[in-house]
Amino acid sequence: MESLDGRVAVVTGASRGIGLGIARRLHERGAAVVLCARSADAVAAAARELDPTGATAIGAAVHVSDEDAAAALLARVREQFGGLDVLVNNAAANPHFGPTAGVDRGRWQKILDVNLWAPLRWTQLAVEAGLGAERPGAVLMVSSNLAQTPGSPSGVYGMSKAALDYLTSQLAVELAPRVRVNGIAPGVVDTSFAAPLVAHGVQVYGSWPVPRFGQPEDIAAAAELLVGPGGSWITGQVLTVDGGALLGGDEFSALDRASGRTPDRQETAR
Repeated sequence: MESLDGRVAVVTGASRGIGLGIARRLHERGAAVVLCARSADAVAAAARELDPTGATAIGAAVHVSDEDAAAALLARVREQFGGLDVLVNNAAANPHFGPTAGVDRGRWQKILDVNLWAPLRWTQLAVEAGLGAERPGAVLMVSSNLAQTPGSPSGVYGMSKAALDYLTSQLAVELAPRVRVNGIAPGVVDTSFAAPLVAHGVQVYGSWPVPRFGQPEDIAAAAELLVGPGGSWITGQVLTVDGGALLGGDEFSALDRASGRTPDRQETAR
């Protein structure tokens, strides 16, 4: 638990769930954090929860696909806090549940825009805003263990996360040595994003080596390692944090199918 004093972090999809959990952990370790999400009210409330004064935690209502707003925000972060050290690309979308062969162009494009293009574009803009320029920087991609398990009815989502894992490794090479790039692949975490899975999963998770659903704090602990000083020799890696769910084979896909649906939203805080 090394100090992050003096560090500045931007977290997308941070009004609740995994994003808020990561923002809270980094703030607890001393970092100034900028929480981003679509809902102005929700993200402002989340920031006030971390720091009612607004000195070390602020909320920004930014749609992750709005490139102009993202660029303006990152420029503001540099001006207000004097730099940028950490970018956490957490916002995600999953508006299609069912066979990949049946997806329409609109839903396909939304998934790729939010889950793949937005993390790349925010990383590009963060580097332009000074990430890694004056001191070492870190980027964290929030993926999914679905990227490793073909056969799920959330196949398009899983495909986008598999591509994100490759992007993580590619950027780790391209942005070295000043910026490290890593990923986390969560399993089922008890958040509103995974509510349909959690509601139908009691009969499934008992077979996992760690028989429970994850909590945002589980992912935040791994995030702290990967973006902080303790992970200074780690880059290009995607850490699966799922209680061992994948070790049993098809349990996660069975859980995914049992839920019958996934959240239909373009962008969300996981």
